[in-house]
Amino acid sequence: MKYQRRWVYLCGMLVANLWLNACSYFSDKGAGKTISDLPRAQLDQKNNQVSTADHNKIENTYRSALAAAEDPVLRQQIMTRMADFEMARSEERQLQATEAGRHFDKPIAQYRELIAMQEQSGEAVKGVDINRLRYKLAKALSMDGRNDEAAKVLDQLAETAPASPFIAETQFRRAEKAFAVGNYLAAEKHYQSVAADKQSPLQQNAVYMQGWSEFKHGDYDLSLQTFTQVMDQLLAGATKPKDVATAQKNLSAAQTNMLTDTLHVMSLAFSYLDGAKAIADLQKKLGERPYQHLFYENLGQLYEEQKRFSDAADTYKFYVAENSLADFAPLFSIKMMDVYERGNFPSLILPAKQDYVQHYGINSRYWAQRQGAIGDTALTFLHQSLQELAQYEHALAQEKSQQVEKNKSMNSAETAVAYQRAAVWYREFIASFPQDSKNAEMTFLLAECLNEAGDSQQAVAAYEQVAYHYKDTAPYKNASRGAEAGYSALLLAQQLAVAPALTESQKVHWQERKTQSALDFAKAYPGDTRAAAVLTQAAQELLLKGKLNEAIAIAEQVIQRQPAADPLLQFNAWLILGHSQFDAKNYSAAEKAYTQVLLLLPGFLATPEAKKLNAPTALQINERIAASIYQQAQSDLAQGQKDLAIAKLLRVNEVAPTSDVALKAQYDAGVYLIEQQKWSEAEKVYSAFRQQHPQHELAASIPAKMVVIYQNQGKWALAASELSLLERGSNDPNVKRQALALGAELYEKSGNKTLAIEMYQRYANEYPKPIAEAMEAQSHLAQLYLDNRDLQKHQYWLQRIIESHAAAGSQATARSTYLAASAANELAAPAYKDFASLPLTLPLKQSLQRKRAALDKALKGQEAVLKYGVAEFTTQASFRIGEIYAQLSRDLLKSERPKDLDALALEQYDLLLEEQAFPFEEKAIQVHQANAQRSWTGIYDSWVKDSFVALAGLLPARYKKSETQLEVSNEIQ
Repeated sequence: MKYQRRWVYLCGMLVANLWLNACSYFSDKGAGKTISDLPRAQLDQKNNQVSTADHNKIENTYRSALAAAEDPVLRQQIMTRMADFEMARSEERQLQATEAGRHFDKPIAQYRELIAMQEQSGEAVKGVDINRLRYKLAKALSMDGRNDEAAKVLDQLAETAPASPFIAETQFRRAEKAFAVGNYLAAEKHYQSVAADKQSPLQQNAVYMQGWSEFKHGDYDLSLQTFTQVMDQLLAGATKPKDVATAQKNLSAAQTNMLTDTLHVMSLAFSYLDGAKAIADLQKKLGERPYQHLFYENLGQLYEEQKRFSDAADTYKFYVAENSLADFAPLFSIKMMDVYERGNFPSLILPAKQDYVQHYGINSRYWAQRQGAIGDTALTFLHQSLQELAQYEHALAQEKSQQVEKNKSMNSAETAVAYQRAAVWYREFIASFPQDSKNAEMTFLLAECLNEAGDSQQAVAAYEQVAYHYKDTAPYKNASRGAEAGYSALLLAQQLAVAPALTESQKVHWQERKTQSALDFAKAYPGDTRAAAVLTQAAQELLLKGKLNEAIAIAEQVIQRQPAADPLLQFNAWLILGHSQFDAKNYSAAEKAYTQVLLLLPGFLATPEAKKLNAPTALQINERIAASIYQQAQSDLAQGQKDLAIAKLLRVNEVAPTSDVALKAQYDAGVYLIEQQKWSEAEKVYSAFRQQHPQHELAASIPAKMVVIYQNQGKWALAASELSLLERGSNDPNVKRQALALGAELYEKSGNKTLAIEMYQRYANEYPKPIAEAMEAQSHLAQLYLDNRDLQKHQYWLQRIIESHAAAGSQATARSTYLAASAANELAAPAYKDFASLPLTLPLKQSLQRKRAALDKALKGQEAVLKYGVAEFTTQASFRIGEIYAQLSRDLLKSERPKDLDALALEQYDLLLEEQAFPFEEKAIQVHQANAQRSWTGIYDSWVKDSFVALAGLLPARYKKSETQLEVSNEIQ
């Protein structure tokens, strides 16, 4: 009924406007203007007052002219002017009338008279058009309310003058008459004839009313097509959907009303058909229009007015489905959700908002095509929807989490999934609105959801974004969340660094990430109460990673913090600093740090936390101090400053006398004192060491060092005594062997022959190999026994020397050969002496036999010496062999003669002796000559010399010649 009243009003205004302007329209100027352009018929006015005398005067003038006119044509022209004047005066009377009545009787009569005159004459009169007269007659009848009579006149006009320039107006009047009485088919026909005339000013109105006629007789599809023509004309300036609003603003008030009513009646038609589908069908039939979104919008509004909220929402939804990438798609999605809210469909709102984000959000095709320029309204709604979705899913996840805590049997996986859903919305909000001031808070909530969902790695990244990216960057500043986020990132990184599910390389990565996170936290939030603890932990981790300079710097930060960190952190920082400086080889700084640790230890042990920790003991800290001093000494040594190094090594014992480092330092100090040849100081150090730590493993090596110390001080007996200790305390055969050898030598050197013999004898018996060293010991024993005049043992060890060399085989050396030759030479000496001292007495035969036996023994001894080929003993043995033969020859010639021989017998006896002695003399000469000839090869020792002497006695003519001496004057002539 509302729309029916609006239509009646529109039609009434249209008819009144048309008739009020009819007279001017049918002026001599002819057709061509629109209805709205037709001026009202007017009388001459002055101050809006019409003078009765003037009217009468004008009328009298026309009447006088008519009475005077004889020409029929002129008379009709004057009568036409009089009728038009009367028409205008009747209109004026109608406007001024206060009561309804008939005001147009006179002009009606005049127009009818003129028409009759035209019909009777059958000829057209110049300036008087019968069709115009009929049109004015119809207007006058209509203005007086005599509509039936007016309709008949219009029908007659249409039938008699179809080509008349007034036919459009005529047909339009006929159509309105038919429409008014409900003859919609006739109205449609008449409106259509006017609509076909593109030049008619009534064309647009005719199309509009044609659509109404089609709508009224139920042809909704046809009416929609006709109304689309109206829309095309009204919005002809819009070629794209975005231009439609501008085109609407450019419409006149009447056009705006027509547009509004057209859309409304079309909405009615769509609702009578298939609703939104009918719009799509119309599009398929006529083609898409830039303003087609108005159809869906108005249909939806119609449904809403009718409280058909579901249909309204479906209409908007249908538009989005059919035009998913259209400019207005987001707005229709929003309209749909508004309808859900007004229609009380809360369960549909959440899925709709999810769809909205998916269709228009940053990950959608819609967003991509527009590069994010989806419109302010759409963007604002997206902003709101993402927040609401994230908050809803987050709250839902928290509710599930609480349920899991209450009911342990529930599956926590569902909770993780719920948090993941919330994280999706938070993440999309941040990505969609990167400059939004809420991003710090949204990112923090994203991190919380990721953490609860078990996605710790992504949670760390989100927390760090809040803590460090948003901290000082406008417009995100959010200090209240920053520290909390930074600390949460640190804790999560710590968990990941030991997560069993990660690989070792991944754990290493997170360990490094955790350390960096700690440094970032302390730097960004230095005033946070947790900063000192975080720094201390970071310093510890850097130390473990070998990043010593960084560990040192951070430990110093903790130490220097104001206000000071609590005792536990102070203690840990100094301890880390000590370890870092030590590992960085800054040993002096390490010593200072460890000293502070030692001072803080009592306070640290008094803290409750100390009981839970594996705190170092004072002994352990002292060890570290000692090690620091020790390493400083090593640095001095590397720089060649041995005296400084020794002083520091000895200081270690003063600082930490019970530490292992102190023992080593004391021991090393002795080593460097030996190198410096500070024998008495070294003796004191090692004597004290051995006295203080007799059971220490290093004590076993002190005897060897004391041997060197005592030797260099000439304390041979003490050195030998140390070697005895060394020999007895060692399990190394080589050490024991060498200790025996050197100990025996030093005892011998000190004059203690008894202990020397004991040690040499043990060596010779226990270590037959190496052969050379064993034979040296045997040689010393032979000599010591000789010195003690124990000839039996002396000869025993000489024989052992010979046997050892004989058994040496491939191990025999020049030295072993020499010793064997020397021993053989000594063993041969007694036989040589016995032979030389044995006289030839009577009876000669018996003594000669004894002499020959001694000769054989002596020769055998000397020949044993010769086989070694040692030049020193070979010349001696050769000489002695020569002397043995010469001695026998001499002894034969000097032997005692029998006393009972006469002179001849004696002479014969002497000759016989000479014959016996001569071969021995010749043999002696040969041997001495062979020995003397060694001088030709460069061997000229005392024994070779003695052979020359012997030869001079044996062959004086040859070997006892005087040397010719040449005197040389030193004077220069």
